[in-house]
Amino acid sequence: MSMSLILLFLATFLFQFEAGEGVELDNNQFLIYNKIYHKARLTLFQNKKVGSYEHGLYADQLWTLEPHPYRRGCYYLVNEYHPQYRLADHKHRMISYNGHRYADQLFRFVPSGGYYYIYNCHYTNDRIAKWGHENHKTGMYGGPNYPDQLWKLVPRFKAQFFTDEVFHFDNRQGSKPITKEISVTRGVKISSTTSIRRKTTFRQSIEASLSAAIKIFNFGVTSKTEFSDELQTSISRNTEESWSRTDKITFVIPPGKNFKVMQHVVRFDGKFSAESCKLHSAIKIFESETSQFDDPDNFIITKTQ
Repeated sequence: MSMSLILLFLATFLFQFEAGEGVELDNNQFLIYNKIYHKARLTLFQNKKVGSYEHGLYADQLWTLEPHPYRRGCYYLVNEYHPQYRLADHKHRMISYNGHRYADQLFRFVPSGGYYYIYNCHYTNDRIAKWGHENHKTGMYGGPNYPDQLWKLVPRFKAQFFTDEVFHFDNRQGSKPITKEISVTRGVKISSTTSIRRKTTFRQSIEASLSAAIKIFNFGVTSKTEFSDELQTSISRNTEESWSRTDKITFVIPPGKNFKVMQHVVRFDGKFSAESCKLHSAIKIFESETSQFDDPDNFIITKTQ
């Protein structure tokens, strides 16, 4: 094995360690920003030429990192808007390609201070670089390392956990039970009525963002399973409208009790705002004879978890 391959393997190992701290690559989607030309994003244009673009956000700037089945750490970069096309390093020239899959279409991500060098897995010295403001000044480079070869991966979604108050009724001064019928939503609810263009990559992206966020929070096995199972159940249904359901649930508030219902929620903030959504998960009833509620199971999610 050559020294360059050994060094690249070691860099990949370090990357995998770093990636465990909130970055999920496999089947996730990213906007890929250059460090020096910080508004420029890697883009596949309508003429199928690869370059960069600094203005509005469009789906042709989203790239799925599709892992190779056995070349660990190597990924196909598949375009969201043109899903049959992948990035390729064709004899040291960056192109898009929609034919058979070859090794020169595989790329490896090596971390450097919050950014990544994007190496080709076939031409192991070649990296994706940008050497000017113009869109076309983007391609492969095999010389010394420079900052314009560094790229920032911005996920399509970022997941945030919180606990929402569904219902609260203070019956401490009451002498009789109170009955309330409350609407409770479970599943994934999209904030916009815009139709999802490609449901497969949408699902993969929110799954990846959930997985990355779970690694950051100190959740137990039960909570991890709860979120994962709720997401899988929800997005396995055919249409976006069926990804969530709202049921009316009857609650009885005993006399002398302070009563509230809390729910786990995951907010997926999308870079394309129309795609932002929430996962509504498990609920729990809290009762107390004071203004404070005990939480022995740590159901309520705090920012420090």
